[in-house]
Amino acid sequence: MFGYVKINKMDLTFREYEYYRGYYCGLCKTLKDNYGEISRLSLNYDMTFLVVLLNSIYNVEQTVINEGCIVNPFKKKKKIKSEITDYCSDMNVLLSYHKLEDNLNDDNRIIDKVAYNIYKSNFKKAYQNYPSKSDIIKLELTNLYNLEKEKSTNIDLVSNTFGRLMAEVFAYQNDENEEILRKIGFNIGKYIYILDAYSDLEKDFKKNRYNPFIQYIDKKDELIILVDELIKFSLGVLSKNLNKLKLKKNVGIIENIVYSGMYERYKYILNKGCEIGAK
Repeated sequence: MFGYVKINKMDLTFREYEYYRGYYCGLCKTLKDNYGEISRLSLNYDMTFLVVLLNSIYNVEQTVINEGCIVNPFKKKKKIKSEITDYCSDMNVLLSYHKLEDNLNDDNRIIDKVAYNIYKSNFKKAYQNYPSKSDIIKLELTNLYNLEKEKSTNIDLVSNTFGRLMAEVFAYQNDENEEILRKIGFNIGKYIYILDAYSDLEKDFKKNRYNPFIQYIDKKDELIILVDELIKFSLGVLSKNLNKLKLKKNVGIIENIVYSGMYERYKYILNKGCEIGAK
């Protein structure tokens, strides 16, 4: 479901892209250091956006290192880490674990069983760090599972559920930024869920699986108009709240993701059709 909150690389300066990759690689390294190599498989761009955003709001100490990695051990790359990177790695693990639980409820595939068992020890560690957030993530995924079992076609109801889940993840601290960050996370959650449902419609229909847009399987033109309106509204609310934050750095990267990367991503998916999924 993740992978929709991405940069538009062509519109970033070289320095901005270097720092964005630094945050991405920093999160990857933190996942490895805190949870082992297997946790790197769950790394996604959506959580990288949260790393960049929170580091732009909170004046935390950052550690910048240059080293190779398992992908390219001979080429040194910038890796940026902070206490926020630790937080986002914990959220990454919690989301991945509970999503695996959800996958087992849906398909009960062997690969999900194996991954679920591997992630158990990682989950316990992340849960100890953020038990209340983990419980809320699980609660909202359970609510979402129940709506899917009821075959709900109320896209606001189901996408709002995932929105509340992401709102909890984005609420880093109980401070003056909490409400704004919750609204940003909520609308990113809606954006992700709606685009994922749209892109999976053909596949879900062929496999007789739940999809909130199933009634539009033979009304693609109507569906495109609906999804376009829903996404534009969520991006509008996201933009409005982003402007309320006092960003201290990385403004160009954040604006690129929200105003260019996310916009281009959803337009690409709409134009290519329902068989295009997140990569």
